[in-house]
Amino acid sequence: MSNNLRGRAARLATCLPVCAALFLMAVANAEEEDTPEPVKQSSSGICHCPGGQFYRRTTIFTPFATLSECLESGGRKPKRGLGNCPAEEPEEKASEPAEPPVALKPSAAYDRSAFGGWSDDDNDCQNTRHERLLAHSLGAAKLSENGCMVVAGRWNDPYTGGVFTVAQDLDLDHVVPLRWAWERGASAWNGDRRERFLNDPANLLPVSIKANISKGALGPLDWMPPNEDFACEYVLRFSRVIDRYGLELPPSEASSLEALTASICD
Repeated sequence: MSNNLRGRAARLATCLPVCAALFLMAVANAEEEDTPEPVKQSSSGICHCPGGQFYRRTTIFTPFATLSECLESGGRKPKRGLGNCPAEEPEEKASEPAEPPVALKPSAAYDRSAFGGWSDDDNDCQNTRHERLLAHSLGAAKLSENGCMVVAGRWNDPYTGGVFTVAQDLDLDHVVPLRWAWERGASAWNGDRRERFLNDPANLLPVSIKANISKGALGPLDWMPPNEDFACEYVLRFSRVIDRYGLELPPSEASSLEALTASICD
């Protein structure tokens, strides 16, 4: 064998281990890049898709290749922030009855007037709405000529993060909505307890009218503030009001709310 051939053979023998290692690394990287992120089924049974609002925050989960597989296993879609999934969800089976959304049947049809109205416990002519607007204003508030109503100030809407200066642009929202509470025990309360619930400062926030209409009578499992920075405080406040008034939730709803709180406030 000539010296040139011996040199080439020696160089090839030296290159083989290195080249093989580089080839395997390239294959592994290509496979990793081609592997899509899984659909995460959280402990509360919600199927979170990549890019969804709570996808990155969900650290305890069962992985699925597609949304269809996650839903077929008994999972459910989030109410908002679904994200981008590898496959479309299957059609819902009409034969499967929906779970009752309430813990116990209300003793009567919902009646907003059963909660009474804004009170004026200190008899200063400012009812609960205007007392709360005063308390939440970040600057000096302007009152009406008779001093009974707040007409201007500076408020941060925690639901949207927006800033408002005109009182008429704000609603006083019940964090735990009246109808939601009615369906979970408030229908059996006496009038005094319902009126106390209506006027409880712990359950009241000045928010934009648009946000209040969007929220309606929904709870955290069906609606969350667009302002994600307020999400944890919102669900914690909601749960504190539930505990304070002993509202009754179905076991599945209670566990889902607990799991949602853990995922947001972790």
